[in-house]
Amino acid sequence: MKTERMMTGRGLQGFAWVLTTLAMALTSTGCGDECVDDFDCRDQGTPAEGQRYACVENRCELTSNPVPDAGTGTDAGTSTDAGTTTDAGSTVDAGTDAGTGGDAGTTTDAGTSTDAGTTTDAGTTTDAGTGTDAGTTTDAGTGTDAGTQTDAGTDTDAGTESDAGSDAGTDPCESATYDPKLGTLQLQAGFVAGESAPIPVAAGPLGVTPGPTYSLYTVVSEGYTGPHALYSLGTWPQVSLGATPLFDVAAPADRGPSAALFLSPFVETDGQRVLTGYTKSGGGFPGSVGVYDSAAPSAPTYVSASSNFSAGVVPGAFLVNGGGLGTVSAGLGIYALKTDTFTALKVGTLPPETGGSGFTAVSTNGVAMLGYFSDDTFLNEGRAVGPATIARALTSGTPFDVAAAPALDVGSNFVAASGHGEGVSVLRGDYVPPDYNFAATDISRFAFTVTDAGATVTIGARQPVLVYVDQCTSVTGLTSLGTDLLVGVDDKNGTRLVRIQQAPQAR
Repeated sequence: MKTERMMTGRGLQGFAWVLTTLAMALTSTGCGDECVDDFDCRDQGTPAEGQRYACVENRCELTSNPVPDAGTGTDAGTSTDAGTTTDAGSTVDAGTDAGTGGDAGTTTDAGTSTDAGTTTDAGTTTDAGTGTDAGTTTDAGTGTDAGTQTDAGTDTDAGTESDAGSDAGTDPCESATYDPKLGTLQLQAGFVAGESAPIPVAAGPLGVTPGPTYSLYTVVSEGYTGPHALYSLGTWPQVSLGATPLFDVAAPADRGPSAALFLSPFVETDGQRVLTGYTKSGGGFPGSVGVYDSAAPSAPTYVSASSNFSAGVVPGAFLVNGGGLGTVSAGLGIYALKTDTFTALKVGTLPPETGGSGFTAVSTNGVAMLGYFSDDTFLNEGRAVGPATIARALTSGTPFDVAAAPALDVGSNFVAASGHGEGVSVLRGDYVPPDYNFAATDISRFAFTVTDAGATVTIGARQPVLVYVDQCTSVTGLTSLGTDLLVGVDDKNGTRLVRIQQAPQAR
């Protein structure tokens, strides 16, 4: 009962371009639950110093900030402890480690009640471990006592391959075979991998101009309180972060050291203008979208936009999937911001079963995949709306019925979408118990055929593009690059962008 937000601020080392869990796309969690994860509790207000709101049994509760775990400064590697700075609380924590249920540096230490390294040493009959001990064959309490070079926290560590209570600590991703571009992802028939470029660490969500020269933009954010700014990211494939910001994403009224903003996962551009957005805590998730105009760089435009979750570009307008835009507030739907007058109107009505806003992606032949979270299927759904239908709504001001458009037969949930030539691609998968983290299975493409002067859309069968064979390499974002797909890829070899093209015979 959740969707995920892609490419959300704070840089790639935090949660930018990483698919970070949201509850039902910035709206309700459904089924009477107050929350699904901690993010849902953001409208509870600002907690006292040292505390935070956490989602406990589907209710938002005030709790203390977590204490650093074994392996940090207040760890099993303190002065009266069995280890050093690299301690018995490393990859596998000391809770499953040498000693008892408490960490190797607690009162009942990695030995008996007298600490590892005393007269009754960690290597006596009552020992720090078993055959797969916290140290080596010669235990952590030999002549070279616990806390020295042959220590429970040295290279032969309690959290390494010989760890107590683990399964030898082997990681299949360490021995997997990685393609330099795609890692362990498998490219499917009909597609080829083009250029690849590393992503700057600070980069967040990104957008690409229509071409033929592909200029990239990104949002850089220093945490929830900012600053949040739009930067140039160079031209493909020479990707590099600009030296100075282009404009402040936050509207003037939302700037300040205590203003916590939640960046929306989109950067959309029509070649001249760039659209970004954010929301805040509060009923209906108030927020704004901002437009940077390269023709008037010193005069950005800000428009209120509650629950703005996704956006797209159509001729003459930005589409915003959210709860309202400017002075037009009519609940969850599809809104348009006209780029000639910067006036707002509602152009699409979502079906009654909508429980949350969804994804937006526009193909090169003008079809807009408009999405929503369904309370009937508990999945993200997508509908393909033809260019003539969109143009008519922009002109008449009469919204079209999104549910009247043909549906994508995704066959599972999906948590990202992007235009991909004359079609769209989505990142498929599902939430897996017991933690219900999203496990992706593949990126798949749906081709769109437009007839009847743009009024009718036919959706082709699902065509796999990239398939997961394991979880060693992950997809961190999708965006269009002309007729191609730009995929964010992350694994032990770093985070990078890879251009996916249709093979000549498949075009």
